Amino acid sequence: MPNTSKQLTTSKQAQPTTLMILKQCSDKKKAFNEIAKIEQSLTVTESLKNGELLASQGSKIDIIVEIIKIIEFYLEVTGKKLENYQIRILAGDLYKKFIHDTLEDLILMFQMIRTGDLGKPHYTDNFHEKIMSYVPLFFDFKSAERERLIKVRKRKQNPPEPQGMSDEAYEKFTELQNRISTPVKKSKEVFSVKSILSSVDNYLDSLPESCKKLSDSDLSYEIKRTEYNNKTAWEILLQEKERRKNDKSNSKRKDNKDED
Repeated sequence: MPNTSKQLTTSKQAQPTTLMILKQCSDKKKAFNEIAKIEQSLTVTESLKNGELLASQGSKIDIIVEIIKIIEFYLEVTGKKLENYQIRILAGDLYKKFIHDTLEDLILMFQMIRTGDLGKPHYTDNFHEKIMSYVPLFFDFKSAERERLIKVRKRKQNPPEPQGMSDEAYEKFTELQNRISTPVKKSKEVFSVKSILSSVDNYLDSLPESCKKLSDSDLSYEIKRTEYNNKTAWEILLQEKERRKNDKSNSKRKDNKDED
């Protein structure tokens, strides 16, 4: 009988890395198509779990060639222009910064710069300085996601012991019990502790104010988290993101006006 487990392991190990995929692209158009495909399913969680460090993937020169393709893809999508020597210098500097991170991280960072999910660093007209100023912002975002995953893993490994109902939950439950026991001319309703504790009404009511306290990276994470499972919360968070964007634009225009 064939060893299915061994076959699956071999198949998983044979999956091509991002570096291998880009190396096979001899022309820019093919490389750009591959990067666009990678972007569609790429997340920082995926990078943390499956990405291979640049330091372990080959020579510096070989990797920089593929980093150049990623930079050129960003320039093509955003309609920006750089001289070839400027692209090579930027690729070399990014290699040094990401040598202990992954090629997927680089693709994800450029995607988040393009979509505005990393916020805005200190304003500069120099493109090279602008891109490099995003690097610490991305590493902060990645670090926060890593901490979140560690906490999730610990909860799975050491699930908390069942605890009694909190005072607040007990008070709400008692109030509902009293309402049920009071004769009222209406159809019979069924209440449960689970439905009370899982209610999102309070969360949605307080969200417009509480989301103002989130950092830009936390706000972006919450937007992604709620996009498909809580449309109301997602729309509230999007409004907060747009508000911040408008505030920054107004502040910038005001500063320029003051300088005049």
